[in-house]
Amino acid sequence: MAEEFKRLPLYINGLDEKMEGGIPEKSIVLVCGRAGTMKSSVCFNALYQGAIRDKRKGIYLTLEQSRESLLRHMRRLGMDVEGIEEVVVIDLAKVRKDIVEKEGKSDRQIDWIHSIVTALESYKRMFGCDLLVLDSLAALYALTEFKNPRAELFHFFERLRDLDVTALLISEMPMDREVFGLYGVEDFLADGIIHLHTVRKEDTANLYININKLRATNHDRGFYPLIFENGQFEIVSQ
Repeated sequence: MAEEFKRLPLYINGLDEKMEGGIPEKSIVLVCGRAGTMKSSVCFNALYQGAIRDKRKGIYLTLEQSRESLLRHMRRLGMDVEGIEEVVVIDLAKVRKDIVEKEGKSDRQIDWIHSIVTALESYKRMFGCDLLVLDSLAALYALTEFKNPRAELFHFFERLRDLDVTALLISEMPMDREVFGLYGVEDFLADGIIHLHTVRKEDTANLYININKLRATNHDRGFYPLIFENGQFEIVSQ
């Protein structure tokens, strides 16, 4: 008999059913796409819906925009987490403030990968966490000077696994290459890849989603139109 896994849905109508109900718990999944493909919205939706439907606790760490800017955008999409204790949103300014207060270091002295994972460990102890979203890998890389990217990213993924949570890592795909991460190793290190992309037809850009990879899962590999209506994500499937 096949081993059964507890799963966390993405709460995208029609898509969760195509991956046996959702992402296996404790997986690390890349959510990949170029700019404007709603990567942050898809991930925030998973946190928001998980909280209001299933009381799942989630942490959203944004390294790109401020907490206020992110929450303002999500409210416009109907995802208002005001008063929802299960969702905690933290930005880079908060992480930097905590590091400076604890360690007294300047930005140039900070080992950002180590410090961010350490901060996440602390936030998990304080708030609890079933689902973690890191937005984004590109922003993390901009803070970090890698000497050996392959080895250092392997260590980073292993430390994320030690957090014992399900993690969605937002990965900005470069415009000039069809790779899921800047260093070309992220897709091997991750347990899954959710790919968002746009297809232009005349004056319209339609959004599509694909489950490119998901370990321990019998999943569909098709590309499906993704729409957001009435506060819900859903795929168009025939």
